[in-house]
Amino acid sequence: MRRWAATVTSLALLLAAGCAGDSDPVQGDRSRHPPIVVVVFDEFPTDSLTVPGGALDGERYPNFARLAATSTWFRNASTVYDSTFKAVPAILDGKRPKSGSAPDVRSHKPSVYHLVDSLGYDVFKVESASAVCPPDICPGAHTRRPGVLARLAGPGRPARFHRWLAAIHPRERPGFYFHHALLPHEPWVYLPSGRRDRPQGSDPIRGINKPPAFDDKQLTIHSRLRHILQVGFVDRELGLLLRRLRQTGLLEDALVFVTADHGYSFDRNVASRRLVTDRSIDQIAPVPFFVKLPGQSTGQVNTSLVRTIDIVPTIAAALGAEVWWRHDGAPVFSAAARARRQVALVTRDFTRVIRIGAAELARRREANRRRWARLYGTGAQSRLLFGDPWSEAYRIGPRHGLLGRKVAELQTLPRGPVGARIYNARLLYAVSARSELFPTRVAGRLSGIRPGRTRVVAAAVNGRIEAVTRTFHLWREDREFFSMLVPESVLRSGRNRVELFEVRPGDELVPLPQRQRTL
Repeated sequence: MRRWAATVTSLALLLAAGCAGDSDPVQGDRSRHPPIVVVVFDEFPTDSLTVPGGALDGERYPNFARLAATSTWFRNASTVYDSTFKAVPAILDGKRPKSGSAPDVRSHKPSVYHLVDSLGYDVFKVESASAVCPPDICPGAHTRRPGVLARLAGPGRPARFHRWLAAIHPRERPGFYFHHALLPHEPWVYLPSGRRDRPQGSDPIRGINKPPAFDDKQLTIHSRLRHILQVGFVDRELGLLLRRLRQTGLLEDALVFVTADHGYSFDRNVASRRLVTDRSIDQIAPVPFFVKLPGQSTGQVNTSLVRTIDIVPTIAAALGAEVWWRHDGAPVFSAAARARRQVALVTRDFTRVIRIGAAELARRREANRRRWARLYGTGAQSRLLFGDPWSEAYRIGPRHGLLGRKVAELQTLPRGPVGARIYNARLLYAVSARSELFPTRVAGRLSGIRPGRTRVVAAAVNGRIEAVTRTFHLWREDREFFSMLVPESVLRSGRNRVELFEVRPGDELVPLPQRQRTL
């Protein structure tokens, strides 16, 4: 505790006059260069982690809570741009994005890589959507950004993170470890347990997360459930990082940053959920932001309106170094950061800047947290009611009273003309608790339908109703789809029997005979 307090006091003295672009060098002790770890997650709104009142949901996200217990959580931190290709490079050089800039070394030199290289650091980096590190510092580095779509759809997101973790260990020269992880960015396929709910590749329902789907209320609620489950997976990956730092003996001395490039909106009736607007800024701008200083062992919450572009000057200040190029950030513990009273994001086309004051942003974020808690519950509520932190989150469909009931106890009518296909149904015939693939998503398409209508459908797993939803249409087509998630706990090893029913008034069930389709 005393060691951390001394570190913060030293930083406060160094940064008392700090401001963005300060031309005076920050003097300090250069004899001790701690390992530096910077993790940038992707498409990650802060309030996916929080409960009403703004606290972290430590039941669902225990590793973020552990990180917060030994770091400073800047819970009002924000991005400076709504797209990865400019947001991540801005983190790396501390400059606001500019129109026409490329996400590579051509437009972002010098950067944090030059700073740490000048201080004798070796660099170990994964840039998943940029190429800012120059080849003379990162031998073999590309000078153009990699393709991202294949990296999102393929199996490599966790694997890249795990390989990077293996590079973290004590070294003769200090290490700078940077990883931009394409998580919890869609596609949403990962579960808090570390499993996947479907095979890799494109979603079997093409367009389920495209603009036509954004108008559907129930589908929007379903999509956000898939998102927060993947945030649970991110929490698991964060736990691996913390464990690696502890096992290697680096955690105490390390300077650690955990943040994200930008948020994501779950608004309805919009053309895009990634573009910042006056309506979406409360979900697009706020991002997780944790800073663990060398020697810090006690958690703190800081309400300053820090920005992702503050990371580079904060690193410099912690090392007693100088950011010698013009930049737009400020050290996070500085008076300049404390003095901010609004959040501002330039629009994607650079035609205007959207601004929101701190009080209005706080009001809107709390309204979001309360609405989402009503829909998905919280980890503490769920554990109290159901014995685990996630069960309540699955209770998002209509006719909640059906959940958990045995089909044999309900009134079942004769089957009608409507049938169903469950995509990837074969996976349910050979479930293994030891497999990475765990088919908790029940999705597919109805046949024999009357165009234009939707209906409530229920999925029974091994004789019990485990999910209920409303069907939907996409792309103004007549095809009628369904998509549900069942808790991992309801699947048993071996063969599972999944039945689909249309739910009529009075909770009467009409069987939907299945026609298998393998994708």
